[in-house]
Amino acid sequence: MGLRIIYGKPGSGKSEYCFQEIANQIPNEKKIYMITPEQFSFTAETKLMKTVKNHAIIHAEVITLSRMAYRVLSEVGGSKKTYLTKQGKAMLLYSILDKNKKELKFLGKSEENIDLCMNAITEFKKHGITIENLKEEIEKVEDTYLKTKLKDMALIYEKFQEKIEGKYIEETDLLTILAEHIEETNIIQDSIIYLDEFAGFTKQEYKVIAKFIKLAKQVNITICSDDLNSNTNPDLDIYYSNKATIAKIWSLVNENDFSLEKPVYLSNSYRFKNEELQHLSDNINNPKSTKYEKNVENIELFLAQNPYSEIENIAKKVVNLIKNENRRYKDIAIITKNIDEYASLVRAIFSKYKIPVFIDEKRDVNQNIIIQYVLAILEVMNKNFTTEAVFNYLKLGFTEIETDEIFELENYCNKWGIKQNKWKKDFNYECEKEEKKQKIERYNELRKQIINPLLTLKEKINQTKTVENITKCFYEFLQEQKIEEKIQRKNTEN
Repeated sequence: MGLRIIYGKPGSGKSEYCFQEIANQIPNEKKIYMITPEQFSFTAETKLMKTVKNHAIIHAEVITLSRMAYRVLSEVGGSKKTYLTKQGKAMLLYSILDKNKKELKFLGKSEENIDLCMNAITEFKKHGITIENLKEEIEKVEDTYLKTKLKDMALIYEKFQEKIEGKYIEETDLLTILAEHIEETNIIQDSIIYLDEFAGFTKQEYKVIAKFIKLAKQVNITICSDDLNSNTNPDLDIYYSNKATIAKIWSLVNENDFSLEKPVYLSNSYRFKNEELQHLSDNINNPKSTKYEKNVENIELFLAQNPYSEIENIAKKVVNLIKNENRRYKDIAIITKNIDEYASLVRAIFSKYKIPVFIDEKRDVNQNIIIQYVLAILEVMNKNFTTEAVFNYLKLGFTEIETDEIFELENYCNKWGIKQNKWKKDFNYECEKEEKKQKIERYNELRKQIINPLLTLKEKINQTKTVENITKCFYEFLQEQKIEEKIQRKNTEN
């Protein structure tokens, strides 16, 4: 047994085919691995559990290549080395740029150049480009500008490798280490391996796959393609890049004299629930597409004058589906290529139509209200209760003090310069008249409501010296302040 390709068009059930095979093989095989990219590992684990219908799976496992590399390292002794994080890598590159600034002609120690160097080194390693390869190519370059940049990059790459060699393990070296040391372990010996959901492979990954084929009982790779013919036109064939991957796999097999099993072609389509979508899938990129002869009932086009009218039309469709067709919000998906452009419009228009919506977008962690709250508390303590820090904390709205009172109190504090230690004492300014005296008493009530919990937290933090205990103090503080209830109430109000 050796390598087997499992291929078919989108929705043909390639992943399902693999999971069904795994379920059937579990009682008889020593070890089965389903290897996926990092972002698909959780979904694959869920699918495996559902397919096997068992609460404990000993012989089958979903794993990523990087996790397998860490496992190999723990067996061969590499785990004793320090793992270089992204932040550590950035600091190391900053140091290299600083110490070699006289030799570098193009790159300086800026944030942009650190990111550029990090990305370049990652790409070099993924595609197996060594320092020697880079220097050889530099000699062939005639463009002076490009040559200068490449020389700088080669110098930084070389210095970086010198710094980490024997001391650190860098994330982009993991697959190289996996390929070099996997034969020293019995992790995949006589196992069955499935590689699923990969769009393509880097040179590092091809080296790992070669070792898999050499050591494992069988290696299966799923490819999204209509056939295995790589001699197609890239402008007309939507599967061209996948077919290029297939061609590289054939070369890998031939170069290493591996055995090749009969490929599995999955011709059925399970994804499309109606004929129109199936026809569209088959013909949208076909220059000789054929007309759909029946009435089109499940696909419609809407010509919008602008993005606003486009989203409003969708909102109306959603409302109609909910009211007249008894659909549920969670069953409706809106897919867009440019989520940055449409996200704010969707929030505004869907709110107008009272449609709940979850937008799958990357957000800065600082936008999270809990993070903002914790950072505001840290700012108050770090700046020793300055007026600005205290009111930044108050304006997040977790103290149950009315907004009008917060602004009144802020004006009062700004007028009398109340900051730092003055927050710890009763306010006594402007109390000649009875009306003003009542105001001061109210301000002092607010002062205690604001400051006392923070002072208690600060005292607890000062008594502890470990990150674990400080984190525990913050967690207990959030519970005491009933932060979860307050957030739920805010969400309901919004």
